[in-house]
Amino acid sequence: MPTIFTPRAATLLWIGLLVAGASSSYAQSGTAVPAKDSQAVRLSPEVRIQALPAPLSTTLKRNLIEPFLAEPMVIDEAALASAPRIVAAQENRVLLSKGDHAYARSTGGTPLEFNAGAERRFRVFRNATPLKDPGTGAVLGYEAQFIGSAILAASEGFEWVADGDKQVQRVVPATIVIAGSKEEIRAGDRLIEIAPARSDALVPHAAAAGTSAQIISVYGSSAINAGQNQVVVVNRGKTDGLKSGDVMAIQKRRATAIDKTAEGQTPMLLPEERNGLAMVFLTFEKVAYALVVQVTDTVRIGDRLTTP
Repeated sequence: MPTIFTPRAATLLWIGLLVAGASSSYAQSGTAVPAKDSQAVRLSPEVRIQALPAPLSTTLKRNLIEPFLAEPMVIDEAALASAPRIVAAQENRVLLSKGDHAYARSTGGTPLEFNAGAERRFRVFRNATPLKDPGTGAVLGYEAQFIGSAILAASEGFEWVADGDKQVQRVVPATIVIAGSKEEIRAGDRLIEIAPARSDALVPHAAAAGTSAQIISVYGSSAINAGQNQVVVVNRGKTDGLKSGDVMAIQKRRATAIDKTAEGQTPMLLPEERNGLAMVFLTFEKVAYALVVQVTDTVRIGDRLTTP
């Protein structure tokens, strides 16, 4: 009589084959230990050693974060007061963009001098905003709103011209060419010369023990919140030991709450909570810029950066 498999019998057979296969595989990977019965084999697990892949390079090239850098610039009060300004435009234009010619004058500082052997480039900025320490209220510097760049094409100077029957001296402003713009440039905007480009790589590393700072601004935004890959300004700089590449932990600003379960409604100060990581990439004397590289919640002005 032929054997008939019921669904239950078929299921049990399938489970048996699966267990047998697993046992066979396990036997191959384990260490056989003879049992008292010479026909039985006792299995025991063993440790397998496998080499890890080569670690990733910890060097972060500057061009990898360039899309997140919006030409931040901090200047002191003296540099702000003496920064050359755009005074007029070619053909009396009101708004300037890439390729336009404009005219600029120094403001109590060194006259703008053209050098054919070395191109001089300038950042064009507007609305220098004071950056204040949240603890002391002291002005740490002035953050300039970057709106474009320009190249010096001709020096400024003076010329004597005839005015009726006498000679008078007239100002001849420097000529600049707008090399690029984030928004339209106009008379009154200021110039700061661009330092030679740095070619060094950023190497992320933990900030020195005990280092701390506080977020005082979100760069390029009027908002008080920042997210991942945004740039924040902190109230510590070179004089405080901050260096490019310093990685710091973001700590949420401590919140307050009321214990409503106790008599008297006890006020409480909640613990700090870690919220992510930020990497310092540009330092000035008293302030620095950091890129939010990892975050779990919104980063706010007033949050602290500490040693990770």
